[in-house]
Amino acid sequence: MITQEKNKEELVLKMRDERRKKKQKKVRRQKIGVVSMIMVIAIISAVICSASATAINITEINEFDGVKKTKTVYTMKRDSVGEVLSKENVTLGDNDRINVGVDDAVSDNDEIIITRGKEITIVADGVETSAVVTKADAHDALVEAGYIPGEADEISVENGEDLKDSSKVQLISVSSTVEAVNEEIQNEVLYIDDPTMPEGETKVIEEGSIGTRQIKSNVLYRSGEEVSRELVSDTVVTEPKNRVIAIGKKKSAVPAISRSGGVTESNGTINGMSYSRKITMSATAYSTSPSENGGYTVSAMGNKLGFGIVAVDPSVIPLGSKVFVTSTDGSWTYGVASAEDTGGAIKGNKIDLCYDGTPSSVNQFGRRSCVVYVLN
Repeated sequence: MITQEKNKEELVLKMRDERRKKKQKKVRRQKIGVVSMIMVIAIISAVICSASATAINITEINEFDGVKKTKTVYTMKRDSVGEVLSKENVTLGDNDRINVGVDDAVSDNDEIIITRGKEITIVADGVETSAVVTKADAHDALVEAGYIPGEADEISVENGEDLKDSSKVQLISVSSTVEAVNEEIQNEVLYIDDPTMPEGETKVIEEGSIGTRQIKSNVLYRSGEEVSRELVSDTVVTEPKNRVIAIGKKKSAVPAISRSGGVTESNGTINGMSYSRKITMSATAYSTSPSENGGYTVSAMGNKLGFGIVAVDPSVIPLGSKVFVTSTDGSWTYGVASAEDTGGAIKGNKIDLCYDGTPSSVNQFGRRSCVVYVLN
């Protein structure tokens, strides 16, 4: 009896154990199915994502901080560049530059390059402007801003050698050029003695001409202003020709300064010639030499100078008048003359008597009182 009960109990326990094992197998099969399904879903999702995602390289360059870094990110092809940058917390400043449009859609193997910039002040030959540049090197920054510095131009940065710690650059243009200037070479005046010409007379033998020379100089300019000039060459292009003047040395045989003679005045006549006026004047004498007549050998009326021509003030005695000149004391008489010359010093009651002879001999006349009769 006891044995029967024991066998029955063992049979029940065995049945329960089998049912438990069957239940565990069923649970395991369910778990395996779920995991498999998840894996299938994951694989399908990965395939779908890989079909629509793309790899993007984002490069940031900042020459002012000495930074250049690149990172690769993955994003959906439908995303825009701006959306990608926003997801990656990459911001763009007003002075920064990007190689693609922020509204452009990304695509495979896209390279987004962001170059950081800053605003600087440029002083070029004293003129101040501002510009946004991305180059820390002063020369490169000037080129980026539209300036083309020459090899000799001077570039300086305020507070440093480059724009990493400065925002102001100065450009001074420096240039040199060879300039040619033509200058006159003045000719000289040579005087030669001529024994065949009356003493005191002159005559131009050779007019002469001025010469020219070309002076070449290397001129240095800074900011458009000349700072130095170095002589390169001094070449005579045309030689000057001297002006040659002959001076008469022939002595006058009879340097007649005055002539004396009888003078008879009666009833409005002088030596039988009627006159309209009688004027007491101060008389001087001048020779026919051009040196005393402004280079001329003729009177103001165009007649050859010589004895018998006198210079007067036209407001006192009209030019062309005939006159008779004699001393007030009767010691000398010039005689009949033609009033057809003038002189800068002959004003008012003054008369200048022309004589043949040298200036030195004629000038011995001095100044004398005379009476001038204006003939009808």
